Amino acid sequence: MPKNLKNRFRTELIRQRRNAKKFGGRDKLKKLHEGKYTDYSHIYSDRSYMAHLGRARKFADFCKEKGVRDFDQITPEFAKSYLIFERDRGLSASTIGSDALALNHIMVGGGYWKNSQRLVKSKITGMPRRSTKIYQQREKSLNSTEWRERYPNYYAKYQRQIDTIRAFGLRRRELVGGSSYHGKDGLGKNSLYWSKNGRIMAVTIGKGGKFRQIECRLDLQPKMQQLYGDYIKSADKMPKNKQEYLRVMKQNKPFYRPYSHSIPSHIFRADYAQFKLRELASKSFSGSRVYSYSKRIKSPQSGKYHYVRTTKTHDLSKQYQIGVYKAPFGAFYKLSEYMGHNRLDVLQSYLGEGREN
Repeated sequence: MPKNLKNRFRTELIRQRRNAKKFGGRDKLKKLHEGKYTDYSHIYSDRSYMAHLGRARKFADFCKEKGVRDFDQITPEFAKSYLIFERDRGLSASTIGSDALALNHIMVGGGYWKNSQRLVKSKITGMPRRSTKIYQQREKSLNSTEWRERYPNYYAKYQRQIDTIRAFGLRRRELVGGSSYHGKDGLGKNSLYWSKNGRIMAVTIGKGGKFRQIECRLDLQPKMQQLYGDYIKSADKMPKNKQEYLRVMKQNKPFYRPYSHSIPSHIFRADYAQFKLRELASKSFSGSRVYSYSKRIKSPQSGKYHYVRTTKTHDLSKQYQIGVYKAPFGAFYKLSEYMGHNRLDVLQSYLGEGREN
């Protein structure tokens, strides 16, 4: 057993990464717990492992400065003092929250704390809060057009990647690939197809393992055809579900490698959302959409909260508004499918006032 805390943290994180590979993946855990469980004992991707390792090393340096040399000395209160130290240094809510998650993996996942002792950033007084609106998080005052005008050299260097995100609303990971499928899940030679009505479709596995088919923006379709025309396959070859795409993806080769994180992909996704909604708003929608969701209610007898399944119905032709945008409800719903959320509340982050291109 390594004596150095930094090495002991690393050993624990490696153990959790190995256990995750044996366990069978996050989807299996969600099924076992109906999606209502935070897992601190498994790490499901190499990227997450590296992120936790970097944060664990920072915490190990803090421990060394404070004379803490053993796990028994790392109490929840001591860990809270580390987060408060970060808060006082002016670190962002996102950074502090990610550091808290890494510490929970080490201390709760390692069996040194009970789950009830885990760090919860929101319960610590004075902690910064992360805005739910993307335009208040990073590059606050800029939209896609303004960013490209302000940083012409960066845009020229990464123009293909940026325009592809603008055309399909892809996340960075969906463009360049991640570690979950050995890096083959980025946009590549097996990712683009013609639809039956002559539109270019990108097929990808998005956040949370969601399979989705994304229609290209009409104004950027000529540019996408110019860039990827040799790789666009016919409509009859397009995968219809996640299982089919996983088979196709085994032979996929992404067009791009990971690139600078100084390129704010989120505002180019917002660019797609805004232009695509204008396009969808000109179409007619009919019928209704019924969806179910979990509603949290309090039992009058026991006083405890529990969840019940309920449904809600929306008229797809009825006018609806998010941010400064008005369109039929069906247009917003279709956009949410293309964006990979299937939730209208998330669209506020992309369509909120102040983000128009």
